[in-house]
Order: sequence, then C-alpha cells, then structure tokens
Amino acid sequence: MRHEIDPVHCDAASAGLRPAEASDIPALLAIEEQCFPTDRMTRRNFRYAILQAKGVVLVADCQGCPAAYGVVGFHAGTRLARLTSFAVDPAHRGQGVARRLLAALEDAAAAHGCRAMRLEVRQDNAAAIGLYTAAGYRCFDTYPAYYEDDMAALRLEKPLP
Repeated sequence: MRHEIDPVHCDAASAGLRPAEASDIPALLAIEEQCFPTDRMTRRNFRYAILQAKGVVLVADCQGCPAAYGVVGFHAGTRLARLTSFAVDPAHRGQGVARRLLAALEDAAAAHGCRAMRLEVRQDNAAAIGLYTAAGYRCFDTYPAYYEDDMAALRLEKPLP
C-alpha cells in the first residue's frame, strides 16, 4: 500500500493513518472551521460517517492529534466511491500529508471493489485542484452555483486499479 511506504514527516514525527473514531470529532470540527468558511460538515455528519455510513473515514494523526481527514462513501449498486470531504489543518500543509491521505483513501476504495473515485472541488481552490490533478484526477463536468456562496464546483474522477 502506497501510504505505508511513503513516509511523511509532520512536526518531526511521522503521521500515522488510521480510521477515525467518535472521539476525534471535536478535532475534525476544528479542522473544518479552519479550512472552510461555508459548507462545513457538522458534528452529526461526522458521527454518521464514522459510525454508520457505508464508507471510510481516515485521519492523519500527528503527535496524537488529527491533522487531516478524508471521508469516502461507497454506494450500493455502483462501483464508484465518492470523496465527500477532505481537509488538512493549515499548520500541517505542504508536508505531504494530503497526498499520503488521499492515496490511503484510494486504496480503501479499491479494496472495497470500487473502480473509480469521484469528488467535487471549489473552482477557486487551486491548491486542492493541484493535489487532485497531480494524483491523476480529471475534470469531467462542472456544477454551477454548487456551494453556499454560489461558487461552481468541478467534478473530478480517477480510475482506481
């Protein structure tokens, strides 16, 4: 698995990737607040994703505290996974945490039998678009006025092995 052989340093310590737990929710909400001015996941959204949803929620753990997270949903009747939320604490950006976490989420989706991963990203989020395109995602559509502030979303997809 790519994320286990690609070490990432996070404040001089390796980031560990693990499934999110309900006890992580306060830290995940704090990351949401720092990363997104609108369209945030709520405590209820995180609780459902972690405890009940068909999918995976992974956390990049740096020194015992979540520094990033990703939420992927698996839907019955389709071989598509959907990355529904992905964020990295600003203090941990630029260290490879996002790249490593995204690879782990893709591996989890492929292990579940998914053949592709899809996501939506704000049209003005150049850093996220750069991450996704460097990882092999390609734009296949646009949703106009997708976000609360009427910003359009690019729809991206990547085939999985």
